[in-house]
Amino acid sequence: MNRAYIEISNACNLSCTFCPSPSIKGFRQWMSQERFERTLDSLQGVVDQVYLHVLGEPLLHPELEAFIEACAERDLRVNLTTNGLLIAKHAQTLLNAQALRQINFSLHALEELPQTEDALIALDNSLTFTQLAKETRPDLYINLRLWNEGESQSESLADWNRQVRQHMEKILQIEIPDRPFTPRKKNYGLGGRAFLHSDTRFEWPADSQQAEARPHGTCKALETHCAILADGRIVACCLDYKGNLEIGHIDKGGVQAALNSVRARAIREGFARNELVESFCQRCQFCKRFG
Repeated sequence: MNRAYIEISNACNLSCTFCPSPSIKGFRQWMSQERFERTLDSLQGVVDQVYLHVLGEPLLHPELEAFIEACAERDLRVNLTTNGLLIAKHAQTLLNAQALRQINFSLHALEELPQTEDALIALDNSLTFTQLAKETRPDLYINLRLWNEGESQSESLADWNRQVRQHMEKILQIEIPDRPFTPRKKNYGLGGRAFLHSDTRFEWPADSQQAEARPHGTCKALETHCAILADGRIVACCLDYKGNLEIGHIDKGGVQAALNSVRARAIREGFARNELVESFCQRCQFCKRFG
């Protein structure tokens, strides 16, 4: 295992149709600095990277700068996933944070903003940050995500994708071919460590209970990562925002105890046998990506 996903908040400033975040409106949570640092201490010797995301927009958290500093003090590299609406406000803080390893911009989310003008402003701010990072932080990875492949029949999505590429060419001063992706190559280099990334939208597992159960399959959960929700629950899967696969709690034993729990061992051993022992996993559509 080399990374852990820490949900510092499940609150978001968007209500995207493809994301379950709007459905938990009455259950917004914010991780305290005390719990965050306890989480980091529990992860020592277990992982070397953290992703400040499960659900939610991490740039909303008022303690974000302190959180990144706490990671730096423990030699943990930080990865962020953001919709970019607040990137201009936090740009200098993020560029100064040497612990920051990677930022993923969910550009597909901006298409759902009611006002196209607002979407384009956010897009331009994200691209301006990308250009600045290429110049001042060449070590920083930037992923500009368009995760709406397969929905190109939608005129609004097709138009948005065209606008994204046009603005990229203008602000990043590059040329992007009409077909930069293939089924085997979903990343297109934009210079340095910046990439345009294309993929299909996926169905969140907790919302796929109507899907047919599959007894066989595997996953990278508990092999490459685990996740800690904003309320301190430790779960096996980075998509498990409801805590269906809870294996422990930060306040009750911490990460190592959770990874050694009976349930965690059963999940891992099942994956090794190509068996999905949990109902949640049996109905997960993302699992299919691992063959």
